[in-house]
Amino acid sequence: MSIRILFVEDDAQWRNVLLEAMAEAGYQAEGVASAEAAMVRSASEVFDIVVIDNELPGMSGIDFLPHLLGMRPGIITIVTAAQSTVSLAVEAMKRGATDFINKPFALNDLASMISVAAERVSRRAFAAGNSVAAISIVAESPMMRILLDQVAAIAPFNTTVLVTGETGTGKELVARSIHQLSPRRTHPLVALNCAAVPEQLLEDELFGHVKGAFTGAQSARDGRFEQADNGTLFLDEIGDMSLPLQSKLLRVLQEREFEKLGSSRTVKVDVRIIAATSADLEHRLEDKSFRSDLFYRLNVVHLRLPPLRGRTEDIPLLAEQLLTRFCASTGLPAKKIDDTAWRALTSYRWPGNVRQLQNAMERAAALSGMNPTIYLHDLPEEVRGGSPTGVSTWLASSEPVPLQQIPDEGLNFDAVVTNVERELLLESLNKAGGNKLRAAKLLNMKRTTFVEKLKRLQIEAADGSVKDEQQTQ
Repeated sequence: MSIRILFVEDDAQWRNVLLEAMAEAGYQAEGVASAEAAMVRSASEVFDIVVIDNELPGMSGIDFLPHLLGMRPGIITIVTAAQSTVSLAVEAMKRGATDFINKPFALNDLASMISVAAERVSRRAFAAGNSVAAISIVAESPMMRILLDQVAAIAPFNTTVLVTGETGTGKELVARSIHQLSPRRTHPLVALNCAAVPEQLLEDELFGHVKGAFTGAQSARDGRFEQADNGTLFLDEIGDMSLPLQSKLLRVLQEREFEKLGSSRTVKVDVRIIAATSADLEHRLEDKSFRSDLFYRLNVVHLRLPPLRGRTEDIPLLAEQLLTRFCASTGLPAKKIDDTAWRALTSYRWPGNVRQLQNAMERAAALSGMNPTIYLHDLPEEVRGGSPTGVSTWLASSEPVPLQQIPDEGLNFDAVVTNVERELLLESLNKAGGNKLRAAKLLNMKRTTFVEKLKRLQIEAADGSVKDEQQTQ
């Protein structure tokens, strides 16, 4: 594939040198002299990599980063700076820079950096081209076949869809499938995780703002509704949205119009809404943390995704598919799975669902290296000792560990206890929808103790679904 690069550099002579060097390396490169000009180009053209000088006339490079990433989420950005400090590099990374390089630099150094970025772009493209989002959702189990029939039936219409299911079951994948099967497939599918954006920024993310709407709003910005015009907007974790924003979303669903922050001008949009949540919305309705009128507006078609433990027939095909895709994208040889490993995979409960299975297969592939077979020891520890519940059978009860479960060669007491603790924490979080306070109550534990255990076992860093109780109110 041809990699497109945009250079944002106000030194015209140096900009031309960069463009010539990239052209010789086989890239398609363009250059502009300011962040404002880059914003215009990025709004009309799609670039894979943007190299931004920090010292620009007008808006600086690192101030431009959030605007660029708002327009093109996931784009690879490299910031260059002549007056560089460690704090500046750290600030650039905090604002979304992929990499940072000091000026002056050798062209070879930048070329190496861009080569790494281009390889990353290529891997993404490969993964997208081979994704199950291309309507290849694994569906051997009867309940998944029924769900795919429902997806195919509703896709041609503009009906609002609510997708529910545990974390990691593939709600976004279903949304993408609906979009790909719909007449809107030639227009954008825009996704937004409502739980991942701070409440004070979520309104701006949804509706955008005009220049001067608030301190730092140096230019206008389109929100996700405008970005998705004539296409589909996927709102993930809708259950975590605050009540004031819920009322504004309800109006857009009813009237298909809204006002940007700082503007009184009404903007009309033609957008299909697909909402998703891992929360129990009926419970949220009872405790008044979710509007009933919004629920009924979203709940026109309700698709319920089963957890992976409820569709065990799909585990073998899913595991093979995920393993094949990862090996192909990383250059590893094709691999088969040993019978003993298969037994562990199919007997484990998978509290993290398909996402946890994907992580397990990628881990196994990486640890097995060039070996063409994945064995039991390549799987994560919790899967190797898996049982039909996903938690050791003795763990689910208050009974002590039976002595006969201790092997002849003995065991590592600390490792077993840590694993038990980790499984309990993960299971409680899964049952509580990621809410720490509720999970702690399930274990009859203080929230502070629960949080300390999460930090000690690094569970919070590994699972982005963990939420504070404030986020779920």
